Amino acid sequence: MSAEDPALVRRATLADADAIVAIVASHADQLLPRTLDEVGQLIEAMWVVEVDGEVAGCCCLEIYSPKIAEVRSLAVRAPYRGRGYGARLVEAAVGEARRRGIPQILVVTSNVGFFNRLSFRTCLNEKYALFWEAPPGDEASDRPAPPGEDS
Repeated sequence: MSAEDPALVRRATLADADAIVAIVASHADQLLPRTLDEVGQLIEAMWVVEVDGEVAGCCCLEIYSPKIAEVRSLAVRAPYRGRGYGARLVEAAVGEARRRGIPQILVVTSNVGFFNRLSFRTCLNEKYALFWEAPPGDEASDRPAPPGEDS
């Protein structure tokens, strides 16, 4: 934080949970939703950017193993975009992965250019993340197994 840039990137606290859920929800066209319970469980792996006492953006580093983690739930409120806050949040998450010795960090994104500028690259011969999703209205108990998997 400086006189020119009043933003502070810091670890999230439980007091930030409502703001994080709201920010992620405001990006529902790009991000998977987060519940208050999920945010509470992941709070130690989350960062926020705070501007004049308001949470302006958030980011999560979800650690899957000692070898891989994922940057998730990266979002910045519309009035604060274009100021480099998203990059600062990602840098905080990457810094934590490096401190923990995690050699790979993945991200699933529709904004490849943004992450390329932060040294993220495609790998594994241009493999893609593919998702199977039940049709709308299906009950969880009635969902068929994804193609290629037996029950």
